[in-house]
Amino acid sequence: MKKNVDVSVTGIHVRAGEPAEKIITNSKGCYEFLEDGTRILEYDEEQQAGSESVHIHNTVTIAQDENSMEIIRGGDMNSKLAFGKELKYDTEYVTPYGTMQMKVNTTKFDFTKIRQEDEMKLMAEYELEMDGQVLSASMIIIEIKNSEPA
Repeated sequence: MKKNVDVSVTGIHVRAGEPAEKIITNSKGCYEFLEDGTRILEYDEEQQAGSESVHIHNTVTIAQDENSMEIIRGGDMNSKLAFGKELKYDTEYVTPYGTMQMKVNTTKFDFTKIRQEDEMKLMAEYELEMDGQVLSASMIIIEIKNSEPA
């Protein structure tokens, strides 16, 4: 059964020699718990890319065992990211300015149900790497809350 949810996404990126960059996005989305135990979250967001605003559609798939998630981003910027306990994942990051080959190295992953299927929190700490160089130590926190009255 699909539920309307409020989605809060916090991204924190720390690059060498620079202060931490924190981005918070709040959206409305749709959440579904499938019969096989997989969870699907879909939401849209607008981000600034230079002087332009870009639209991104996100699909987050949480594995049945709750030990990993995959984020597929489509729209003006495309990427597929996978996070899981000590998971290393190669990906392409497609932007209006070109395509970059990147590696995502998950250092910590946590899935917490706050209320059975109404509220949950996903957190992944990871390193972004390109050409063998670590670009940033990062964290993503996705909080999902039922937006429908109980």
